[in-house]
Amino acid sequence: MDKYQALEKIKDLWNSVDVDLGQKIIEISEAFYAVGLDLSTAAAFVKATPSELDALLSLGALDEELIELISKAEPPKTTWALIANASYEEARQALNALLNSKDSHSNNGTSHSEFVYQQMMEIAGLTKEQMVGMLTGADLAHALKKGQDFNALSEWENKFFKSVVTQKKRGKTLSGKQIDIVLKILENLSSKGAIKRNSIDGDEEICDRILDAIGK
Repeated sequence: MDKYQALEKIKDLWNSVDVDLGQKIIEISEAFYAVGLDLSTAAAFVKATPSELDALLSLGALDEELIELISKAEPPKTTWALIANASYEEARQALNALLNSKDSHSNNGTSHSEFVYQQMMEIAGLTKEQMVGMLTGADLAHALKKGQDFNALSEWENKFFKSVVTQKKRGKTLSGKQIDIVLKILENLSSKGAIKRNSIDGDEEICDRILDAIGK
């Protein structure tokens, strides 16, 4: 299988409604790594964001039992990265809670994305700062653009956020002080309506992921 064939296979799997999530995780990961594909190129080819594809590939490194549970629970894309970075026990309990809530419709009206985040925070005891620190460079870049579109950022905040986005995209970990500032800026963007749930801009998933991280 060459790179083009691998890309076509990944595209077919990504868009298929007949293949369960667990099978997608396994087969997409195998095709991606077999020929050494580039993340940005592959994501663009399947019309996914790099953060979405990266999160799915991260799920491929999980225990077989967890991948099977993921297939049953079908967690939303917005929670993939969080599940991939959780401990085995944290991920298992959150997925079981999601599965049970879907069966009993007992998530009290919250979205599945919100529900998984709530479960993970309860199980792992994650703080807002930890959740914000887990947002990707692509997530923060989107928040930056929304802030610019809404004229919701001061000149200093705009420069600071650009610097943070660059650092995250280069794989650097933000300092505690940087995360505190990012959290305040994201909360401000939320209060000004730049980032909100049920977004009509075609970015509902990423907005929800950011809002879940800051507890809004």
